[in-house]
Amino acid sequence: MNKTVTINISGIIFHIEEDAFEKLSKYLSTIKGYFSKTDGGNEIMGDIEARIAEMLQGKTNATKQVVLMQDVDSVIEVMGKPEEFIDENPNSESENQEEANQSFEQTKKRMFRDPDNKAIGGVCSGIAAYFDVDLIWIRLAMFLLIFFGGVSLWVYIILWIVIPEAKTTADKLAMRGEKIDINNISKTVKEEAEQLKKRMEKYGNDLKDSGSSFKNNNRNFFDKLGDFIKEFMFLFGRVFARLVGLVLVIFGLIFMFSLLTSIFGFSIAGSNTEFNDWINLIFLERSHYTLGKIGVILLFAIPILGIIYGGIKLLLKIRYKNRWLNLGMGVVWLIGLFIVIYIGVTTGKEFSSDGKIKDQYSLVQKDTLYLTLNDNQKLRSDLQITEESEKRKRYFNKRHVVIANSDNSYYIGKNQNGNQIVGHAELNIVPASGDQFEMIVVKKSRGETREIAADNAKAIKYNFEQQDSLLVFDELFTVNPNEKFRVQQVKITLKVPRNKVIYLDNSLASFIYDVENLSNTYDREMVGRRWIMTKDGLACIDCDGLEKEKSSRKNDDDDDDNDESVEVDHKNGNVKVDVKNANVKIDENGINIKSEDANVNINNGNIHIENKKPKKGK
Repeated sequence: MNKTVTINISGIIFHIEEDAFEKLSKYLSTIKGYFSKTDGGNEIMGDIEARIAEMLQGKTNATKQVVLMQDVDSVIEVMGKPEEFIDENPNSESENQEEANQSFEQTKKRMFRDPDNKAIGGVCSGIAAYFDVDLIWIRLAMFLLIFFGGVSLWVYIILWIVIPEAKTTADKLAMRGEKIDINNISKTVKEEAEQLKKRMEKYGNDLKDSGSSFKNNNRNFFDKLGDFIKEFMFLFGRVFARLVGLVLVIFGLIFMFSLLTSIFGFSIAGSNTEFNDWINLIFLERSHYTLGKIGVILLFAIPILGIIYGGIKLLLKIRYKNRWLNLGMGVVWLIGLFIVIYIGVTTGKEFSSDGKIKDQYSLVQKDTLYLTLNDNQKLRSDLQITEESEKRKRYFNKRHVVIANSDNSYYIGKNQNGNQIVGHAELNIVPASGDQFEMIVVKKSRGETREIAADNAKAIKYNFEQQDSLLVFDELFTVNPNEKFRVQQVKITLKVPRNKVIYLDNSLASFIYDVENLSNTYDREMVGRRWIMTKDGLACIDCDGLEKEKSSRKNDDDDDDNDESVEVDHKNGNVKVDVKNANVKIDENGINIKSEDANVNINNGNIHIENKKPKKGK
């Protein structure tokens, strides 16, 4: 039975065999003698003893409470023998042989908070050391997660509480996964001591300079004031830089969110069948649309990421510069710009030239022509253009193309032959140069060249019909199936000779466009009346009361508080009631009710109802 002794190593009590104790004591004495004249020697010895105590703890348990000789030998092998670090220039051959005969214990990484590189609590720097990644990326990830419900803030606080701080040199080596032996411990302590020495020297120099400045009595008030202003501006600049960084990050994230929302919005719209049909009809190839969207993403996302990155660097005082990152972002942005230019030029060329086909028709000559509109109900039914589809177009203009400053709106019709573009024609009325009614139908389109644009115009189909004195216009025109959309238009010009009369049916309210007349009457108010062509232009024949109605409407618009009134003519027994959006008149001609949507006349037991379509102004 071997004798045992009780020892205290780094505050921990051990029971150890006597011969093992003698070997361990000799080992520690040798190390202590080596480091006794070294800066930080006591700290090095404290860390070495703490590491030895930690290793000996791992070799004892409830059934084995005594440290044996082989345990001490194992500790010495891991920590290193004294001759390995006492002899600073050992023979390389013997050193290699020594290393070959030794079996070192693999050091296991441990998670600690890094106090040397901490910004707040050392959590991010500890994680970066544990996973061996650049500290900037961990801090960047933590910062960005703040904007997603403040997740990273709570995670950081929890990790700060849970993860221990690396207080000893052994802890710091374990945090980085380095071997915890005498060489590494002494090396780390010396490096920390050197850093501390440099900081103290810098502090001493600053203090010396500060003392000298106070001793210099020759400096006047303005010199001191200048120094104060300089120091204040320096401090203000640092704070201002942080604020600018925060603003850049916030606005950058807002811009990025807007961009992604737009992209996802387009993606959702892309699942809509009609949206896909329009993409196929506008672009030469479907891939052009996809490629263009990628180009737009790169073109706008890269500068936004640059704004966010610059803001983070200002906010966190990061001076790290990655030349390759900046170069890569610039190259990617140029690629996006090239894609957008290529798709824009390629698609724009398809709309660069105008072409038109002009057809001139001679009409049956009458003193009065009655103009009306065919609303093409059969065509709408055949091409599956529903009333609901038109309402969506009218109120939202999301699923249909509307040309600015024009009444031309387009639909996609579908039948067994494929998809067809359907559009609205428009009518203008001008004086004729001779004494005959004439009509000119101009079909317009765009294309890469004038010849191609003219061919596209030839693919437009439009019909009208004359029945004696009745002239019926189709409301819609169609384009041959599967033809590309190239802003096809149909413009009709009716030439009216002098002293001839035309009657504009109410159905033409949204069909006529910018018709000049002597009374400057809006298009929507020209319908339901007869017009005669004079040498000066169109003049209204039966427009009695039109000016009064216009004046009444103007007064209603100017005075919202007085939009209801009652007028009684006691002499003639007439009653007129004006209410909001309606006008009621009672006289010898019966009851006449006018509103924005309809006119109702009740007279001698007869009821006449006249529906109004949405009107278009000049």
